[in-house]
Amino acid sequence: MSKASVRRYETQQYIIGFAGAAVLTVLAYLSVKFHWYDATTTAAFVLLLAVVQFVVQVYYFLHLRGEAKPRWRNWTFVYALVMMLVVVCGSLWVMYNLNYRMGMSGDAMEKYMLKQNEKGF
Repeated sequence: MSKASVRRYETQQYIIGFAGAAVLTVLAYLSVKFHWYDATTTAAFVLLLAVVQFVVQVYYFLHLRGEAKPRWRNWTFVYALVMMLVVVCGSLWVMYNLNYRMGMSGDAMEKYMLKQNEKGF
C-alpha cells in the first residue's frame, strides 16, 4: 500500500469513529431530553450507549483491534481497566461503609460528640 492510500484509510477510520461517537452522544442526549423511556429504562439505554461508545473509542481511536502484535498495548489497557475498577469499587465501598456508620440522627450524633468531648484528648 502506498502512503497516500494508508493515509486515506486512516482518515476514513477517524471519520467513521467520530461520526459513530457523535451519533451515540446525540442519541443519549435526545433520549434524556425528550423522555423516550421511563427513568429506569433511560438509564439502562444511556448505559448501553456508553458501553457501545467505549468500544467505538477503543477500536477507532486507541487502535486496540486484536492484532497479533504488539500485545503490550492490550495488556496495558487491561491493567488500566482493572485499576479503574479497583478505584471505583473501593470508593463505593468506603462511601457505603461511611454512610452505614454515620447513620445516626442529628440528636444522637450531638449526644455522641458531647460524650466524646467530655473524655478529652
